[in-house]
Amino acid sequence: MSSFILTAWVALAVAAISPGPNLVAVASRALGSGRNAALHVAAGLATGAFLWSFLTAVGLGALFDTYPVMLRLMGLFGGAYLFWLGLKGWRAVLTGQGGQIAPAIGQGARQDFLHGFTVTVTNPKVALLWASLSTFVGSEIADWPALLLFTMGSAIIAFFIYGTYGWFFSIGGIRDLYSRFHAASEAIFGTLFCGLGMVLVHRSL
Repeated sequence: MSSFILTAWVALAVAAISPGPNLVAVASRALGSGRNAALHVAAGLATGAFLWSFLTAVGLGALFDTYPVMLRLMGLFGGAYLFWLGLKGWRAVLTGQGGQIAPAIGQGARQDFLHGFTVTVTNPKVALLWASLSTFVGSEIADWPALLLFTMGSAIIAFFIYGTYGWFFSIGGIRDLYSRFHAASEAIFGTLFCGLGMVLVHRSL
């Protein structure tokens, strides 16, 4: 297995664990309607991750093969974006903003699934993240087995992380616990994003 694919999966996992619209989508359903509704949302998020990983490997990868200079430019842009996300996390820590998750009532399995899918495929943060990851894997997906491995692996990572969040937030009293440690999580993931961004920029120079 390519080390670049592993690196992309690590970056995906860090992004999935960190606070953002995807986390809010699954956590709000868990708080409002329990574990099953949250898992339906998580399945939608995982399906979105499958789609984004496929487009990353096939569409953006082919584009970078045709225009190699775009790979370098995207690496610089993507690294700067990840670094900005890190700074945004630290700003939330210093200002005390963010971390507010309101309960949301589930709308049924199909609607909850579509809600998760729609959130992740229309989220600019997710789109730019996958564009950044394409700089790792764009030239590494050379055949269908590698493509299947990358896309299925990405979907499994997303479902595992968001499903765990769904289970976690469905437990009574977790909302208060999350609010208590939100600042610490923002600081940790802000630091990780800053580090990933600097690595990506360095590789692209």
